[in-house]
Amino acid sequence: MASISFSKSKPLRWGIIGCGSVTELKSGPAYQLTDGFELVGVMRRNLEKAKDYAQRHRVPYYTDDASQII
Repeated sequence: MASISFSKSKPLRWGIIGCGSVTELKSGPAYQLTDGFELVGVMRRNLEKAKDYAQRHRVPYYTDDASQII
């Protein structure tokens, strides 16, 4: 079985669907500190709340449409 490795030169880019209180305090900040991960987008049904989350956490893309993250 092949192992998976991440690097800063070729990070794993990912997004969060449903950025609520758990991602606010636990997973979101922790993932942003993980070497080889790059948070590039967040989705929340309320677009203004998605925008707010993205701005506070310096995430470049936000949406209210989950298909745009998948």
